[in-house]
Amino acid sequence: MSFIVKIKKQLALYELLVDLETEAGILAVIGGSGSGKSMTLKCIAGIETPDSGFISLNGRVLYDSSKKINLPPQKRNVGYLFQEYALFPTMTAAENISIVMKQKNPVQVQKWLEEYGLGDYADSYPDHLSGGQKQRLAMIRMLAAEPQCILLDEPFSALDEHIKRKMEREVMEMLHDFDKPILFVSHNQEEVYRLADRIGSMENGRFSPIREKRAFFAEPQTVGQAKLVGCNNISEIDWISEDRVYAKNWNLSLRVPFTELEEQKKYRAIAIYPGDITLYSEDAILEEKQVRNKISVKSCSTEEELHSWAVSCQIDGTDAELMMLLSKEKMPSVPEKITEIFVDGGKIHLLQ
Repeated sequence: MSFIVKIKKQLALYELLVDLETEAGILAVIGGSGSGKSMTLKCIAGIETPDSGFISLNGRVLYDSSKKINLPPQKRNVGYLFQEYALFPTMTAAENISIVMKQKNPVQVQKWLEEYGLGDYADSYPDHLSGGQKQRLAMIRMLAAEPQCILLDEPFSALDEHIKRKMEREVMEMLHDFDKPILFVSHNQEEVYRLADRIGSMENGRFSPIREKRAFFAEPQTVGQAKLVGCNNISEIDWISEDRVYAKNWNLSLRVPFTELEEQKKYRAIAIYPGDITLYSEDAILEEKQVRNKISVKSCSTEEELHSWAVSCQIDGTDAELMMLLSKEKMPSVPEKITEIFVDGGKIHLLQ
């Protein structure tokens, strides 16, 4: 089951440029508001038309500008779950499902409704359903149309936080046997990590290469990706040598992973995960190859989180701050006075 999207579309602020190929499984597209995520799904579904390009699903061409092929949405066989669900307000729950079925089957409709906790709502209209019930109904309707791929556009954004996890589990159970491509758009890094198999980021209309999700979160490749995965210690750099940079935002010289001079041209910034900044203690066990960068700080403020201490450290001689996360399990309390913090140069990420 191959899914190919290679499209361009000029938008008001930038040109949307998407080049992706995927197969069965969940591919997440993560990005901030206005980055082009939803527009990409609309182009795939046929709601919007690219300026040029090619879209095919399992060998069937949905759009090809060179051959003037542009199938209407109803002929693309693509399931699309909108943020607002797009249920038909004048139809009952059962009618919302039946209308998309190739062969009407009231018994099957009732079976689906009962399976997902909506058995008593077959004759109810959407405005009488809760947010979670509407989402379940929209999912049933989408699957009842027997799509060849599914597009999920911020499917949990309209839900209250206390039911979001429950609905995530329900959606994943409903999609368990769907062995076809699923594109899942979100700006929420946590739900993307929980639900996706692979991830690509969208930044100002540009879709990044697809990567396995653990690699995407552990090794961000651009400033935009670092921000999307929650790495908020970011600085522009000038190179000093093959393994040392000047971090302009922090007024610091830091050791970083060794990089050949030709390769250095690719990298314009660095990022440090808050969890990779430590306090030094004499009995700390340091790895043999660890190169510690010592950073002097003049003041720190601490906020208590569920499993960690969030420590904001003002770098000595500047107004800049570095955020540090310390595990409560390893450190039951934070020292009142902190004058130095440390980061292993090997854990500093080079960003394009």
